[in-house]
Amino acid sequence: MAKAISKTKQGGEVMVASDFEQYAGQGTENITARDMKLPILKLLSSNSPVLNPQDAKYNEDAKVGDIYNEVTGSIYRGKEGMLAVPCLYVNTFNEWADRGDSPGRPINIHTDSDILNKTHRGDDGRDRLPNGNYVEDTGNHFVYILNEEYVPIESALITMKSTQKKKSKLWNAQMASKRVQGTKGFFNPPSWATVYRLTTVQESNNKGNWPGWAIEFDRFLEPTKSAVDAEVCQITKDFYLSAREFDIFNKVDFVEAEEAGSAKKNTQSPPPQPEAKEEDKVVF
Repeated sequence: MAKAISKTKQGGEVMVASDFEQYAGQGTENITARDMKLPILKLLSSNSPVLNPQDAKYNEDAKVGDIYNEVTGSIYRGKEGMLAVPCLYVNTFNEWADRGDSPGRPINIHTDSDILNKTHRGDDGRDRLPNGNYVEDTGNHFVYILNEEYVPIESALITMKSTQKKKSKLWNAQMASKRVQGTKGFFNPPSWATVYRLTTVQESNNKGNWPGWAIEFDRFLEPTKSAVDAEVCQITKDFYLSAREFDIFNKVDFVEAEEAGSAKKNTQSPPPQPEAKEEDKVVF
């Protein structure tokens, strides 16, 4: 390996960044979804704090319709969008307290739709429980974001509720309808081996305007034909297994109703992944 050397004032050798590649991932081998806070991707609307010049969270680079990672500060332009691999879907019924009484995350995350049988439609159009809290039918899409070269960037959660729940159902329908040729005929591939482009569109009704999701299939990952695709599939599969195994909703950074945080363009390397066991290697 080519080695760059720097000299200290005392004349000794010191390591530089290029030396670290051989030690990639050391110290973080045991980090899984249960050990990290998972951010939610937000669609920035006109009332988002990061768009308000008077707000401490203001960022001059953010625009209405952008896709924003509230934890890492990544911004993805709405028109260009981003590439995302859907790794796991979970439908929940999130119970919220009204703003001012809320701890900033759901009071309860219900997985049984029977909770809706206990609600009534409030004057504000929300499904209210007897305790006054409201319940939102929420489609949760755990995704891995790729750059334009199909290199993994970061994992995140996309929550689709209210006007966007229909988009969630359409995305699920796309995933369920995909087929590839196998040795025994056509089959539905794992969602973590498919790539979609997510952009934003302007939507409206008689109550106002807001940005919404637009989802288009991009391509299948082909681990037997591409070494890059094979590495991506291993990462997305590991995220799927980790998200499914652990109580990942307790690792999500919920921010009530509005987007939050200061935005910077993400330039970080993909988070380290645990070494896959031989029997877990991806082969289609």
